[in-house]
Amino acid sequence: MDQTSRQPAGRRRGRPPKSDGPATRELLLDAALELFARQGFAATTVRQIAAEVGVRDAAIYGHFAGKQAIYDALFAEAGPASFEFLHIDVDALVATGPRKAVPELVARVMTGWSSPRTRRFTSVLLREGSGTGGLSGLAAAIETARDQLQAPFRSWQRAGLVRADLAARQLVWELFAPLQVPRMLHLHAEATEDDLAAARRLVDDHVKFFLNCVLTERSR
Repeated sequence: MDQTSRQPAGRRRGRPPKSDGPATRELLLDAALELFARQGFAATTVRQIAAEVGVRDAAIYGHFAGKQAIYDALFAEAGPASFEFLHIDVDALVATGPRKAVPELVARVMTGWSSPRTRRFTSVLLREGSGTGGLSGLAAAIETARDQLQAPFRSWQRAGLVRADLAARQLVWELFAPLQVPRMLHLHAEATEDDLAAARRLVDDHVKFFLNCVLTERSR
Protein backbone atom coordinates (compact mmCIF):
# COMPACT_ATOMS: atom_id res chain seq x y z
CA MET A 1 0.00 0.00 0.00
CA ASP A 2 1.51 3.37 -0.99
CA GLN A 3 1.60 6.51 1.19
CA THR A 4 -1.46 8.06 -0.49
CA SER A 5 -3.69 5.06 0.20
CA ARG A 6 -2.71 5.10 3.87
CA GLN A 7 -3.95 8.68 4.38
CA PRO A 8 -7.05 8.95 6.61
CA ALA A 9 -10.32 9.72 4.88
CA GLY A 10 -11.01 12.77 7.07
CA ARG A 11 -10.76 16.37 5.89
CA ARG A 12 -7.25 17.54 5.09
CA ARG A 13 -5.90 20.48 7.02
CA GLY A 14 -5.27 23.64 5.07
CA ARG A 15 -7.37 25.66 2.64
CA PRO A 16 -10.95 24.36 2.83
CA PRO A 17 -12.80 23.21 -0.29
CA LYS A 18 -15.42 25.59 -1.63
CA SER A 19 -18.24 23.46 -0.26
CA ASP A 20 -16.77 23.90 3.22
CA GLY A 21 -16.23 27.64 2.85
CA PRO A 22 -19.24 29.13 4.68
CA ALA A 23 -18.95 26.74 7.63
CA THR A 24 -15.22 27.38 8.01
CA ARG A 25 -15.72 31.12 7.75
CA GLU A 26 -18.21 31.03 10.63
CA LEU A 27 -15.86 28.88 12.71
CA LEU A 28 -13.05 31.37 12.12
CA LEU A 29 -15.26 34.27 13.21
CA ASP A 30 -16.31 32.45 16.37
CA ALA A 31 -12.73 31.43 17.21
CA ALA A 32 -11.40 34.93 16.63
CA LEU A 33 -14.18 36.42 18.75
CA GLU A 34 -13.32 34.11 21.64
CA LEU A 35 -9.64 35.11 21.42
CA PHE A 36 -10.41 38.83 21.09
CA ALA A 37 -12.64 38.61 24.16
CA ARG A 38 -10.09 36.63 26.16
CA GLN A 39 -6.85 38.41 25.33
CA GLY A 40 -7.61 41.43 23.16
CA PHE A 41 -7.21 42.22 19.47
CA ALA A 42 -3.53 43.18 19.58
CA ALA A 43 -2.46 40.01 21.39
CA THR A 44 -4.33 37.68 19.05
CA THR A 45 -2.51 36.24 16.04
CA VAL A 46 -3.67 34.62 12.82
CA ARG A 47 -1.85 31.46 13.90
CA GLN A 48 -3.85 31.31 17.15
CA ILE A 49 -7.14 31.75 15.29
CA ALA A 50 -6.21 28.99 12.85
CA ALA A 51 -5.20 26.69 15.70
CA GLU A 52 -8.56 27.19 17.42
CA VAL A 53 -10.34 25.95 14.29
CA GLY A 54 -7.79 23.23 13.49
CA VAL A 55 -6.59 24.56 10.12
CA ARG A 56 -3.30 25.89 8.84
CA ASP A 57 -2.60 29.63 8.87
CA ALA A 58 -2.93 29.77 5.10
CA ALA A 59 -6.51 28.48 5.26
CA ILE A 60 -7.64 31.77 6.81
CA TYR A 61 -6.64 33.70 3.70
CA GLY A 62 -9.21 31.80 1.65
CA HIS A 63 -11.83 33.68 3.69
CA PHE A 64 -10.20 36.85 5.06
CA ALA A 65 -7.32 39.10 4.10
CA GLY A 66 -6.01 38.91 7.66
CA LYS A 67 -6.80 39.49 11.32
CA GLN A 68 -8.16 43.00 10.76
CA ALA A 69 -10.53 41.70 8.09
CA ILE A 70 -11.90 39.16 10.59
CA TYR A 71 -12.44 41.92 13.13
CA ASP A 72 -14.05 44.08 10.44
CA ALA A 73 -16.52 41.28 9.65
CA LEU A 74 -17.48 41.02 13.32
CA PHE A 75 -17.69 44.80 13.57
CA ALA A 76 -20.03 44.94 10.56
CA GLU A 77 -22.43 42.65 12.43
CA ALA A 78 -22.19 44.36 15.81
CA GLY A 79 -21.19 47.95 15.12
CA PRO A 80 -23.32 50.96 14.15
CA ALA A 81 -26.17 50.25 11.77
CA SER A 82 -24.99 50.46 8.15
CA PHE A 83 -26.38 49.97 4.67
CA GLU A 84 -24.02 47.00 4.21
CA PHE A 85 -25.17 45.20 7.36
CA LEU A 86 -28.87 46.02 6.98
CA HIS A 87 -28.98 45.43 3.19
CA ILE A 88 -31.03 48.59 2.84
CA ASP A 89 -32.89 49.41 -0.36
CA VAL A 90 -33.41 53.16 0.04
CA ASP A 91 -36.09 53.39 -2.65
CA ALA A 92 -38.11 50.58 -1.06
CA LEU A 93 -37.68 52.13 2.38
CA VAL A 94 -38.87 55.53 1.15
CA ALA A 95 -41.85 54.01 -0.64
CA THR A 96 -42.90 52.11 2.48
CA GLY A 97 -43.19 55.34 4.47
CA PRO A 98 -41.85 56.19 7.93
CA ARG A 99 -44.73 54.78 10.01
CA LYS A 100 -43.99 51.24 8.80
CA ALA A 101 -40.37 51.55 7.66
CA VAL A 102 -38.91 52.93 10.92
CA PRO A 103 -40.13 50.04 13.14
CA GLU A 104 -39.00 47.52 10.51
CA LEU A 105 -35.58 49.15 10.28
CA VAL A 106 -35.12 49.16 14.05
CA ALA A 107 -36.30 45.54 14.25
CA ARG A 108 -33.62 44.52 11.76
CA VAL A 109 -30.96 46.29 13.80
CA MET A 110 -32.10 44.71 17.06
CA THR A 111 -32.29 41.25 15.51
CA GLY A 112 -28.66 41.56 14.49
CA TRP A 113 -27.61 42.90 17.88
CA SER A 114 -29.47 40.07 19.65
CA SER A 115 -27.57 37.21 18.03
CA PRO A 116 -25.30 35.26 20.40
CA ARG A 117 -22.14 36.20 18.51
CA THR A 118 -22.99 39.88 18.38
CA ARG A 119 -23.86 39.93 22.09
CA ARG A 120 -20.48 38.35 22.80
CA PHE A 121 -18.75 40.91 20.59
CA THR A 122 -20.33 43.87 22.40
CA SER A 123 -17.84 43.67 25.27
CA VAL A 124 -14.98 43.46 22.77
CA LEU A 125 -16.39 46.43 20.85
CA LEU A 126 -16.46 48.61 23.96
CA ARG A 127 -12.84 47.76 24.73
CA GLU A 128 -11.35 47.70 21.24
CA GLY A 129 -13.48 50.17 19.29
CA SER A 130 -13.14 49.51 15.57
CA GLY A 131 -9.93 47.47 15.85
CA THR A 132 -6.87 49.35 14.67
CA GLY A 133 -9.01 52.52 14.59
CA GLY A 134 -9.78 52.21 18.30
CA LEU A 135 -12.58 54.27 19.78
CA SER A 136 -11.98 57.03 17.26
CA GLY A 137 -12.69 54.47 14.56
CA LEU A 138 -15.94 53.58 16.30
CA ALA A 139 -16.90 57.25 16.39
CA ALA A 140 -16.14 57.54 12.68
CA ALA A 141 -18.31 54.49 11.96
CA ILE A 142 -21.19 56.09 13.86
CA GLU A 143 -20.87 59.26 11.78
CA THR A 144 -20.79 57.19 8.57
CA ALA A 145 -23.98 55.42 9.63
CA ARG A 146 -25.64 58.78 10.28
CA ASP A 147 -24.62 59.97 6.82
CA GLN A 148 -25.99 56.84 5.15
CA LEU A 149 -29.24 56.56 7.05
CA GLN A 150 -30.26 60.20 6.63
CA ALA A 151 -31.23 59.63 2.97
CA PRO A 152 -34.71 58.13 3.61
CA PHE A 153 -35.46 60.78 6.23
CA ARG A 154 -34.65 63.52 3.75
CA SER A 155 -37.02 61.93 1.24
CA TRP A 156 -39.77 61.68 3.86
CA GLN A 157 -39.20 65.32 4.78
CA ARG A 158 -39.56 66.39 1.15
CA ALA A 159 -42.81 64.39 0.96
CA GLY A 160 -44.13 66.11 4.08
CA LEU A 161 -44.25 62.86 6.09
CA VAL A 162 -41.60 63.78 8.67
CA ARG A 163 -40.91 67.08 10.41
CA ALA A 164 -38.66 69.26 8.27
CA ASP A 165 -37.56 71.58 11.08
CA LEU A 166 -35.01 68.99 12.28
CA ALA A 167 -31.87 67.95 10.40
CA ALA A 168 -32.11 64.48 8.88
CA ARG A 169 -28.78 63.46 10.47
CA GLN A 170 -30.13 64.50 13.87
CA LEU A 171 -33.25 62.40 13.33
CA VAL A 172 -31.05 59.38 12.67
CA TRP A 173 -29.19 60.08 15.91
CA GLU A 174 -32.41 60.48 17.91
CA LEU A 175 -33.70 57.18 16.54
CA PHE A 176 -30.63 55.01 17.01
CA ALA A 177 -28.65 56.48 19.93
CA PRO A 178 -31.22 55.51 22.60
CA LEU A 179 -31.16 51.92 21.31
CA GLN A 180 -27.75 51.57 22.95
CA VAL A 181 -29.41 51.64 26.38
CA PRO A 182 -31.39 48.38 26.01
CA ARG A 183 -28.45 46.94 24.12
CA MET A 184 -25.95 47.57 26.93
CA LEU A 185 -28.41 46.67 29.69
CA HIS A 186 -29.83 43.49 28.23
CA LEU A 187 -28.04 42.27 25.07
CA HIS A 188 -24.88 40.96 26.70
CA ALA A 189 -23.24 37.55 26.35
CA GLU A 190 -25.19 36.03 29.28
CA ALA A 191 -28.57 37.47 28.28
CA THR A 192 -31.62 35.39 29.24
CA GLU A 193 -35.01 35.27 27.54
CA ASP A 194 -36.17 37.79 30.13
CA ASP A 195 -33.34 40.13 29.10
CA LEU A 196 -34.27 39.82 25.43
CA ALA A 197 -37.92 40.50 26.24
CA ALA A 198 -37.00 43.55 28.35
CA ALA A 199 -34.89 44.90 25.49
CA ARG A 200 -37.79 44.50 23.07
CA ARG A 201 -40.15 46.37 25.40
CA LEU A 202 -37.75 49.29 25.76
CA VAL A 203 -37.19 49.41 22.01
CA ASP A 204 -40.90 49.28 21.20
CA ASP A 205 -41.63 52.13 23.63
CA HIS A 206 -38.81 54.19 22.15
CA VAL A 207 -39.94 53.68 18.55
CA LYS A 208 -43.51 54.69 19.41
CA PHE A 209 -42.27 57.82 21.16
CA PHE A 210 -39.93 58.69 18.26
CA LEU A 211 -42.68 58.37 15.68
CA ASN A 212 -45.04 60.45 17.82
CA CYS A 213 -42.43 63.20 17.87
CA VAL A 214 -41.38 63.27 14.23
CA LEU A 215 -44.34 62.22 12.08
CA THR A 216 -46.48 64.93 10.53
CA GLU A 217 -50.28 64.87 10.40
CA ARG A 218 -50.03 63.71 6.80
CA SER A 219 -48.23 60.56 7.91
CA ARG A 220 -50.45 59.66 10.88
